Amino acid sequence: MKPIVLSSIRKQNLCKMLDLLTLAPAMTRQELAEAAGLSQMTVTNLVELLKKQGVLRLTTVPRDENSRYAQGRKAQAISLCGDRKAWLIADISNRQFSMTLAGFDVEILMELHDHRQGDDLRRLESFLREGGIRVQKALSDRELLGVAVITPGPYEISSDTVNHQRLPQLDGVRIKELFRRSLGHYEYYVDEDVKFAVRSFADLTALNQHKVLYYLYIGEGVGGAAVHDGYMLRGLNSSAGDAGCLIDRHGSIYENRLNTEAFLHLLDIPKSLSREELRETLQRIARDQPLRYASALDTMASVTAEMLHSVLWMLDPTHIIIDCIYAQPDRSSFAQMVEKHLTRLFQGEPRILPSLLPCSSTVSSALRGAVRVLQKAWLDRILM
Repeated sequence: MKPIVLSSIRKQNLCKMLDLLTLAPAMTRQELAEAAGLSQMTVTNLVELLKKQGVLRLTTVPRDENSRYAQGRKAQAISLCGDRKAWLIADISNRQFSMTLAGFDVEILMELHDHRQGDDLRRLESFLREGGIRVQKALSDRELLGVAVITPGPYEISSDTVNHQRLPQLDGVRIKELFRRSLGHYEYYVDEDVKFAVRSFADLTALNQHKVLYYLYIGEGVGGAAVHDGYMLRGLNSSAGDAGCLIDRHGSIYENRLNTEAFLHLLDIPKSLSREELRETLQRIARDQPLRYASALDTMASVTAEMLHSVLWMLDPTHIIIDCIYAQPDRSSFAQMVEKHLTRLFQGEPRILPSLLPCSSTVSSALRGAVRVLQKAWLDRILM
């Protein structure tokens, strides 16, 4: 058992280092040791391991008499290197399929989007074949370490299928088999969008072991995922945490009341917009008609709180991450609105509410989580 324990600890330490270097442009060994809570010797050993894999870049830090490196051996700035290895993330969670090719340092090398209309399955096969050719050219001499496939609904590992109302033509389709046939034979890691996304908040999970972190996504669809003690809750049908499918007192599912289409209806905006058009339109209305936009957001916050009321009784999370597409102009304000309505719903009950946190709007949570899954799978292979 001892080698297994040591290997597990080493993997955890490597994950910490990769997380830190993914967020920071460069760090010294001393800075890595302090941030990760490791000894400098441990950091040096891990740096050597990653250097042999060709995924680190080391640059000598120029001496500065006023810096902490003025005395002793010259320090080296350590950063991730994207020259030799890459990740591919394929997002089929909505009708506008996309592929993102990123270097090991998570710098975006290429993005592909499919805006065509028509049969979803045939369109996806065509998109993967055409995209595969462009990916090979963009890779150049890089090695593709793995492909993450983001699906719109719960992924059933044993049957390799996903079932979801938004893309019914993909129901029952063997996902990995489809990708191998259309894109190529790579290491594939398939999961639902919200289950990838919740993994991007590993820092909160680490701080709250033995407790529950819940991630809520509101966009074209509405879904959620929960992590307990560092482990994903999946359930019998791989649908644990899917709050959007909860039914309200009138017999309607919350997804239909909360999704982007419902919000656009409140603002009298046409629903047939591309992602970019939608983003620009929402930003314009939020800027030009702030009171009207805030009123629509508050209406949605009330419905969100109503839905989360059930989630809180079932999961009792310590933190809830709210990732709402149409709240992007002011995500913090939306989280505060939801908290206000939750407080009202629990009025008179001696209950501590979880911390409600807005999601960062810079990079997709699902994409960040997918990269983290690919990193951990790659570490499993090199530590075998």
